[in-house]
Order: sequence, then C-alpha cells, then structure tokens
Amino acid sequence: MIFPKAKKIARDLGWYKTGDGIFGLYKGYFFNVSDASIIHTPQYKSVSVTTGNLTEEQRLKIKTELTNNRKRLKFTLFEVRENSIYFKFTENIMPTKIRTVYALFDFLADLLKKLNIPEQNKCHSCEKLQRINYYDLNHTGILLCDDCFKQMDNKFYEIEKERVSKEKNYLTGFLGAVIFSIPAIILWVLLAVYLGGISSGMAFVTALLGFLGYDYFNGFRGKLTRSIIFFTSIISIFVANIITVIALFVKGGFSITEAISEFQTNPAANEIFMRNIIVSFILSCIPWIWILFIRKDNQLVIKPAEKF
Repeated sequence: MIFPKAKKIARDLGWYKTGDGIFGLYKGYFFNVSDASIIHTPQYKSVSVTTGNLTEEQRLKIKTELTNNRKRLKFTLFEVRENSIYFKFTENIMPTKIRTVYALFDFLADLLKKLNIPEQNKCHSCEKLQRINYYDLNHTGILLCDDCFKQMDNKFYEIEKERVSKEKNYLTGFLGAVIFSIPAIILWVLLAVYLGGISSGMAFVTALLGFLGYDYFNGFRGKLTRSIIFFTSIISIFVANIITVIALFVKGGFSITEAISEFQTNPAANEIFMRNIIVSFILSCIPWIWILFIRKDNQLVIKPAEKF
C-alpha cells in the first residue's frame, strides 16, 4: 500500500511505483521510498538510495556523516549495504513529514557528490547509459538497460520453472494445511478443558500453522492458494470449538454420545459455541488479513514499472 505522502512525492517528482512503494531519480541519484504494511506496529517509512560499489574509505565517511547528522535528519536508523544505504523513520504517533524526506534526499545527494560517488542514472547492472528503463524488481525499483532486463527476465523464468516443477498440486497443499492444523486443534482443546476456559486465542496459531503446512508440503502456489488456506483455517476453528464444547461436557460426567446430544440440543451449549466462534474469528483476523491481502508471494518478478 502506498500512503498519501509517498504518492505526493511521486507525483511531484514524476516517479514510478511498485506494489507498495515509489522510486525514481532525484538530483541524479536513485531513491526508493515505501511504508510498512498497515498491520505493522509501530509504523515506519523506509528510504533507500542506490550507491553502486563503495570503497571502504567511502563507507567510513558515509557512516561518520550520517551518525553526526542523525538527529538533524530525524531518521531512526541507517544501514550501509552492499550497493545502497537504507534508512528507517519510525512513526509512533505522527507520520514522517514530506519535508523530512526531502531533507534526507538533499543531504544524501550532496554527500554522495562530495565523495565522488557517481550518479545512478544508468543501468544498475552494467552501468550502460543507453536504452535504460525503470523496472519493478520484486517490489523494488531499479534502472536497467534492455539487455540486462532480458537477461534477468530469462534467469527468473528458469528459476520459476524449476520451482514450479518441484511443487505438487492444490490437494497436497490442502492436506499439508490440515495436518499442520491438527496439533493446534489438539492443544486448543487441552488448554480449554484443563485450564478451565475456551482457548480461542489458538485460532491465531491455527491460521498460521495452516499457512506453514501448505508451504511445507509444497502445495502449488496459484490463484486458489490463499482461498484454500483461508477455508482450512475456518474449518479448523469450527472443528476445534465443536470438540472443545463436547470435551467439556465429557469432563462434566457425560458420555460422548450424551455430550454430542447436549451440544445439538442444549441452548446454553450453542450460546457458548457461537460466542467462542465469534471470538475465534476476531482473533484470526490478523493472520487472515496478512494471508489474503498483504503477504507477498515468493515468485521472482521483474516487469516494466508504471509511472505514478
């Protein structure tokens, strides 16, 4: 998700966008800006600038300058990486101001020029200046020439082809999600029966284990994957709550047959069941939102970027 302030920066500078960020050139240097997902606490804004290869002397000077100006530039932390510098602005209460982001842009552009670090308005792979375009590389902006793009695209195609060949099918993934959910259901029932309460909080764990089971069994990652994991989670929650209520009746002295009959006919049992189903669904919302809307697929993707 691209937040409003990032959108304004992109419009003002004529930048491009990925699924959750913006990127482009500023004073000859290449920047990526993005925000944390809406469920991340605390929120933060991240900024990275592409530097290319740095000498040890340049790295040391950059670290010194950034450490000395950290308070003025208002970033939370920075990392000098292999060919970029990463910044994080933690947003506990107030979002990062646009002028704060521009202040960092200006500071970095001046610093990189002073250290004789070349502008990054060229191919980030081979440094060619001709026939370059903006691309979305796994949700990160990059500049590539036509030849490097074709090479990378072909490489990703072969990697994905090999990955898909190792994957099985939707049914295998579904079975994995079910099998991984069973321990959570058992633990759910045991906690409820022996600790004297309905452990609806296990709904959160059940949803996550279903997702892990699907991946562990190499289920096919396609359009139905998220729906299958979501469906498995719902079924697991219903099963766990049903077994829990029946187990509580058995603990109270009923036979299994009598407990099942009580569950079907006793209004108080139905009320407990429905109340805990609602609580379970509420507690499952976070993993469901992540699985259905926020989680990124592991598929390698490179594609021409869209201008904002």
